[in-house]
Amino acid sequence: MVSVTEIETPFRADARQYTAYAYNLRLHGIYSKDFESLKDANHQPEPDAFRSPGYPIFLYPFTATRQLDRFAITVFYLQAILSTATIAVVYCIGRRAIGPVGASAAAALTAISPHLINLNVYLLTETLFTFFLTGGIAFLVSSIKSNRAGLWLLSGLTLGFAALIKPTLQYYVLFLIVFILIHSGFQRRIRTSLLVGIPFSILFSLWLLRNLATLGYLSDPTLTINTLHHGMYPQFMYDGLPHTFGYPYRFDPEGKAIAGSMQNVITAIGNRFCDQPLKYLGWYLSKPFYFFGWEMIQGRGTFIYPVLSSPYQASPMFGFIDGFMRWVHPFMVGSSILGAILVWLPKHRLAIDREHFLPARLLSLTYAYFILVHIAGAPFPRYSIPIRPMTYLLAMIPVCLTIAVIEKKRSATPEKGQP
Repeated sequence: MVSVTEIETPFRADARQYTAYAYNLRLHGIYSKDFESLKDANHQPEPDAFRSPGYPIFLYPFTATRQLDRFAITVFYLQAILSTATIAVVYCIGRRAIGPVGASAAAALTAISPHLINLNVYLLTETLFTFFLTGGIAFLVSSIKSNRAGLWLLSGLTLGFAALIKPTLQYYVLFLIVFILIHSGFQRRIRTSLLVGIPFSILFSLWLLRNLATLGYLSDPTLTINTLHHGMYPQFMYDGLPHTFGYPYRFDPEGKAIAGSMQNVITAIGNRFCDQPLKYLGWYLSKPFYFFGWEMIQGRGTFIYPVLSSPYQASPMFGFIDGFMRWVHPFMVGSSILGAILVWLPKHRLAIDREHFLPARLLSLTYAYFILVHIAGAPFPRYSIPIRPMTYLLAMIPVCLTIAVIEKKRSATPEKGQP
């Protein structure tokens, strides 16, 4: 896939900034998104905290070469390896949460997902984030069964690094600690919370302390402001105008003022809610439909940036897989939402093994966290791709429960001729 896909301008937008961060660390020892310093050796970049350092740290070892094309191709191949490893991780999670049959189905769907495959050929965070997010969840579900301190620590560290890749995960640890406190026995709940929470917090705090020492503030709120701002326009359009779809903030005369500060964007959202409460309530409640959309709103099909050539355009087999996955996608999303709800029913109401109960609820909690975060912000479909493996895992729960109920009824029904 990597060798036969050609991207149109790979070093653009986010990818350009991540590349600049990695190279500026190598060339100047400065964490900066200034791309000019890559072209002009005399240009001194200014440090910033616009993007978190997880992905640039991943890119850093490959910056020994000054040939950007060679750098990108090497990264793409490693991302393809991580993407393949993610399939195995998904199976391991599934074994703990839904059993081997459901795990195999979820892993297979993960393996042929066009979105997950296409991510490997971009200098973007999603492939790495998917790997560390699923890895952290895998450590958690293993820890639930073994209760080994080392696994709890590893889960905290893995999820902490995932939060450095995508800071949208930074508040997840609070939800996780509440989950542990509710479901663990009294003697181990505090200990377990600390084993997960402390490494997560320490790792993420290193980034905040760097910002404070270098820049004088803990974090740059620009991306948070943009997320809230870009997500405030109903149906991703300004005043319902179709030609503004996907980029409504560019057409809003008040857009620059709204994006000026956190207070401005919150005030603007509040004012528009007050002016048209039903319209904006409907928009925010409908955001999950956009979040789980198949087509990239700011992209083309399943591609985030345009491509000049791809197997999905040339190969009948890849075209068939793309069509199949597009067809089953709404069913998978609907089934995953149902599965995420079902696991919170009382234990006696579910035909689910006790060992699968807590891991399945953990998946549901994680899924709900991402949905809530993107209801508040901008629900671009791109942001749902890292939780696509969870979509497939949770989608298997109603299927597995249905099969279990049918088998239970069959075993309870006496065969003909028996008293």
